[in-house]
Amino acid sequence: MKKYIKAVLLIIVYTIIYLAFMLICEIVFGLTLGGGYGELAKLLQETGAAGQPQIREAAYAAAEIVNAYMLRNSGIILSISALLSLLTYTRIYSARKMSLFSVLNMDRRPAGADLKNGIFAGVSVNFVISFVFVLLQNFKFIGDALSNYNAQMETAFGAGGVAQNLLGIGIIGPLVEEILFRGMIKRELESVSKWKAAVVVQGVLFGLYHFIPLQIIYTIPIGIYLGYITYKTGSVWPAAAGHIALNSLSVLLTAPGIAEVFGSPQFSLLFIVFSVYMFASSLRYFLKREPDRPENGASA
Repeated sequence: MKKYIKAVLLIIVYTIIYLAFMLICEIVFGLTLGGGYGELAKLLQETGAAGQPQIREAAYAAAEIVNAYMLRNSGIILSISALLSLLTYTRIYSARKMSLFSVLNMDRRPAGADLKNGIFAGVSVNFVISFVFVLLQNFKFIGDALSNYNAQMETAFGAGGVAQNLLGIGIIGPLVEEILFRGMIKRELESVSKWKAAVVVQGVLFGLYHFIPLQIIYTIPIGIYLGYITYKTGSVWPAAAGHIALNSLSVLLTAPGIAEVFGSPQFSLLFIVFSVYMFASSLRYFLKREPDRPENGASA
């Protein structure tokens, strides 16, 4: 019983650390660099001895500024919060007399075929999701929610510059998330359950972590598949390669000029066909691949 409680507590701590650093960075940078604190102070000064409604109004105004700043600077905020989380994780493992990267087998060079098929999975999933969203826009009951979601994602991916977003949203964020979900969380789950249950549960947690309902719908199966890839390869790197490919492609597709080209019907059909081929190739490879269970890896 103790080992189950320990695993659950560690998973909660790992997740809270990541979310807390994200929230702190959003609030701190939004209030300072974004100007939210200045707006809050100005409104409170204008109202003088403000009553509860005025204070609430000032808080809402500041919150809107923080949210706008967060969307415009998602890349840099994600980079800082993810790196702070990673530093904390390495310290936690060090306190437990373990090396984070050794335990997760990240100090071992991954096979080229594993990386290639991981990238295939990420690229193909990106185009398939985009195509499904285009189809769903024709349905009234989900079209409005999807339009709002797309606008929010375009703001997050398209604002702040391609280089900044590629670094944070495309590379650093996905890498640390893979270390968290396919690495540490999956490892703790495998210590108290079979690998299949661990793969499914970490995928569900990965989906729920995104909070936005439309994201949860497709990030749960993505998380499960990335967990399966990690199980088969015995390494976080192939899943990280897929996650990085998926997110980086999303950033690039929102860059000026590129979105119009890839959004044309001819290109959409071409890339959907190509994506189905890449996904089938990736799935076939990992299904046939024998699980790699190195000494430092979690037990099956």
